Amino acid sequence: MNGTKPVRGANGRFRGGRRVNVESIPRLPTFPVAWALADPRGRPYFTFWTGPDGTLSYVVRLERTEDGAAVKLTTPRGESFPVRVIRRPMPRRGGIEILFRCPNCHRPKRFLYLLSVVDRSLVAYQGPRCQACAGLRWASQGIYLGVFGRGFRAAMAGGQGRRLPYPRHPWDPRAVSDPRTLMAEFPDQLRELT
Repeated sequence: MNGTKPVRGANGRFRGGRRVNVESIPRLPTFPVAWALADPRGRPYFTFWTGPDGTLSYVVRLERTEDGAAVKLTTPRGESFPVRVIRRPMPRRGGIEILFRCPNCHRPKRFLYLLSVVDRSLVAYQGPRCQACAGLRWASQGIYLGVFGRGFRAAMAGGQGRRLPYPRHPWDPRAVSDPRTLMAEFPDQLRELT
């Protein structure tokens, strides 16, 4: 951060600062990119995330560039971020795995995140980054539950066997090649974007 060591509590755990969990940030998986790369029409894909109330929260336009070696993400504010794409052969039946090359650390990643933590604030101006480069943590990171703690948590969950207290599906996107198909679902918000 600013050259100081993080403050630790008596138990040795980090205390202070802002912690932002990955589960609360919209993530960009590779499926919309695969669709944009495979589209024979070469059309850009309108990729969007909806909030808990059903309104559009985040929007990006994915477009194929560099003969399929990269995609360009464009935000409604006009910011463009090129992201390289890696294709790897799968071990069976000749399939191809598509990964992102993180624009910051250049490592292959399955997901990129639209927001980053900068000086204890969430910002979007840095563009898409991997979880580590964005400064995000997992909700389970830094917490150890012993046998008693796991039993207590299971009892509090009502014995329903819920293992993922932080569902991902609200922050995974939907993607379409023609945003006009969504006019009935988001009439006012799409008019503002176009």
